[in-house]
Amino acid sequence: AIAMFGGGFFGGGGGGGAAFGGGDGGFFGGGPGRFDHQYQAFPVACTGKEDLEKGNKIILPQSALDHLARLNISYPMLFEVSNPGAARRTHCGVQEFSAEEGMCYLPYWMMCNLLLQEGDLVKITNTSLPKGTFVKLQPVSSEFLDIHNPRAVLENSLRNFATLTVGDCIVIDYNSRKYEIEIVECKPAKAISIIEADVNVDFAPPKDYKEPERQTAPSGSNFASKEEAEEIEPEPVEEKGPKLFGGAGQRVDGKALKTPQASPSLGPAPSPSVEEEEKKLDLKMPWRKRLRKGVKRVDPPYGFNMGHMSAQKGAAPLPKPVEDLWGGSSNVLQ
Repeated sequence: AIAMFGGGFFGGGGGGGAAFGGGDGGFFGGGPGRFDHQYQAFPVACTGKEDLEKGNKIILPQSALDHLARLNISYPMLFEVSNPGAARRTHCGVQEFSAEEGMCYLPYWMMCNLLLQEGDLVKITNTSLPKGTFVKLQPVSSEFLDIHNPRAVLENSLRNFATLTVGDCIVIDYNSRKYEIEIVECKPAKAISIIEADVNVDFAPPKDYKEPERQTAPSGSNFASKEEAEEIEPEPVEEKGPKLFGGAGQRVDGKALKTPQASPSLGPAPSPSVEEEEKKLDLKMPWRKRLRKGVKRVDPPYGFNMGHMSAQKGAAPLPKPVEDLWGGSSNVLQ
């Protein structure tokens, strides 16, 4: 909720606060009266008070104050401003009673809403509006969203306003720039008073705001076609025009030339196979084929599977027994 505090020369409700007393009673009391006059409209810039362009409060002549003092009106003083020549109307407050007789000074943006030119007649009528509880605003341009804290800027700017009317396009001056904001909705009525009121503010998207387009995921057929397009390699383009260094050479000794494997006339040489490259590397680096923990023998050793290495009994002839040269018995000579 945003609290708005306004009030001009007669601003603020309550008793005893206004120049002619507070409450609902007027200066002389009596029944309710009606203030209804026409004035020539001029912008407030003609009085040198450009600060009033930041709100919706007008300047009336001294005779209007005398007339209002004799009426039983409620405070703060609120007015309905309308253009007799067009079906345009809005509401506002009063800042002071210092205008020349027969003249009324309004903010220029209010004159634009009422389709008024300088010197046109404008009708001023006193009215009473309920205190607002809700308002919905819509920026005309999305540039308003570029402000660092638009809610705080709006709260500070609406302090200069006394009323809000549905359909009005108010102007907020911030950082030497003017932002137009349209009043889309008001509660509890189409015209409300925001003087000493707590108003809930809601924002609608700017009129020129466009939501970013969502990128749809590619379908399976499109994905497959992309893969097929990547797999298809472009055909080599034949070079057109004369070939440089396209002639043949001759040896001084008259022998036949040995055409190199790669020659511009023959085109690029075929790439060597993997097997041939492996054989060349094995010849240059025989240790590439080494086995860990020794060299593996392909042929079986001599005497393999003949008994003494295969552990098969009877598979080989037994060795001859060794003769005992000193064996035998002894004889006694008698």
